[in-house]
Amino acid sequence: MVRRKSAAMAASLAIAGVLLAACTSASGVNIETLDPATSSSTSSSTASASPSQTSGSPSSVLTSPSPTAGTDSGLPAGEAADRAAVEAQWVKFWDVYAALALTPAADREALVATVAVDPTKANVLSDAAEFDSQGLQTYGTLGHRISWPQPINGATTAVIDDCQDASQTGAVNTTTGNKVTVGVPRDHYQGSLVKGDDGIWRVAQPFYLKDEPC
Repeated sequence: MVRRKSAAMAASLAIAGVLLAACTSASGVNIETLDPATSSSTSSSTASASPSQTSGSPSSVLTSPSPTAGTDSGLPAGEAADRAAVEAQWVKFWDVYAALALTPAADREALVATVAVDPTKANVLSDAAEFDSQGLQTYGTLGHRISWPQPINGATTAVIDDCQDASQTGAVNTTTGNKVTVGVPRDHYQGSLVKGDDGIWRVAQPFYLKDEPC
């Protein structure tokens, strides 16, 4: 089992790889560094080891396609239903995260509560404030390639694996309209989700698998 250690560090804040630079708060995304000897996870203000660019203008706010890939056929009905629900909430989490910069501050907590629980919920709200302070918003379309490290088996916790395509996403300066960052085609994420008493799955921890390609 991978051992995960969390510690705050000052770096850059990102969603799906490379959205926001030079922030100092802890992000809603954890860095997970994997090597043959030890494995660790750093709760960080960055989820990116990707290059950024500074030209062009945005095409649209960051959104994700409807979740279809990754839910296996031939599964028992209960497992298939759980995976579909988890996948939908995982994708919605990233859509919500991307939309927060465009959401009035008074409405953000209720929106994030539909897809995340603390500490991720609190961290994501902090991230949105950083977007505001730096005058940045998101643009583009985020792709998801879902797989399943383990079955859910009727549990109230689940782990999902996502090889994200962030090559059409990034951050844009709201004053100049210029792109600040551009993502890469393959960023490896993993998420742990919990099922609430209301039957809704929410993200408990998203991890960026920094040293594990997908």
